[in-house]
Amino acid sequence: MEKILFATDFSSNADKAFKFALHIAEKRKADLVMVHVFDIKTVWTYPYTNDPFEMKTQAMSSWERSLQEFFEHYDTEVKARYMAVEDPSVVKGILTAIERHKPQLVVVGTKGKSVLKEVLLGGTTKALVKRSPVPVLAVPQYAELKDYDKVLYASDFREVDLEAMKQMIDLLKPNQPDIRVLHISTDNDYKSVEKMEWFKEMIREKIGYENITFELMLSGNIFDTLNKYMSEDDYDMLVMLEKERSGIIDKLFHQGLVSKMEFRTWIPLLSFNEHFLSVSGKKDVKEHDIIEH
Repeated sequence: MEKILFATDFSSNADKAFKFALHIAEKRKADLVMVHVFDIKTVWTYPYTNDPFEMKTQAMSSWERSLQEFFEHYDTEVKARYMAVEDPSVVKGILTAIERHKPQLVVVGTKGKSVLKEVLLGGTTKALVKRSPVPVLAVPQYAELKDYDKVLYASDFREVDLEAMKQMIDLLKPNQPDIRVLHISTDNDYKSVEKMEWFKEMIREKIGYENITFELMLSGNIFDTLNKYMSEDDYDMLVMLEKERSGIIDKLFHQGLVSKMEFRTWIPLLSFNEHFLSVSGKKDVKEHDIIEH
């Protein structure tokens, strides 16, 4: 990993999320890209000018200084870059930064400075998960910073999960975590067992990581079951896919689930976008290796 992008609105939750971004950057020996998105129409603290371009330039310089001052409060050897983006859409602004800097991970908080900002930031995080070409780590307000020794991966045992697993393991490699792959099924389908065995074999062949265990569970309420499952063990991270398809299984398992988990869990949520994973991972999974489902 070379770069981690951290997006902030300078709220207390964003400050907490920064500690997670910095921790990963130090472990991975990666650079940090510090990003703040602002809307020039809402900025009133800069010297008045009739030149809109000059006003934007002044605002960008001011926000980039604020990013630098924030970063310099931390004693770290991580190198940082600072980028202020003028855009009325926070998501588009972050996507602009992603396109320019090509990070391997984006880290954001899930709460803002005020009730209004909280709503905006919440919507921003969900929209970013749906549109980001790189994985997004969403840090809840009450998350506790610690090493990622135990990770829970909620899976449908699809081929696209293999690419997500590869990227996740590479990201967390310095920690050598114990990974639990959990599949929650809404009915007693024998294909779930078959798919799990296929998935195990694919991990052995294509990834080769040893510290992985698997579990199948039956439940009529997947969201509540997943929350209960996490509360019974001390996981440091939850990993899920933002699904592209809209089949019956996807609706039961994933419709709104990533968004719900983002706000209700007490541990960080690492989200992968299925569309971009499918594009990058297609060459790695042979057609005859895939179980139809």
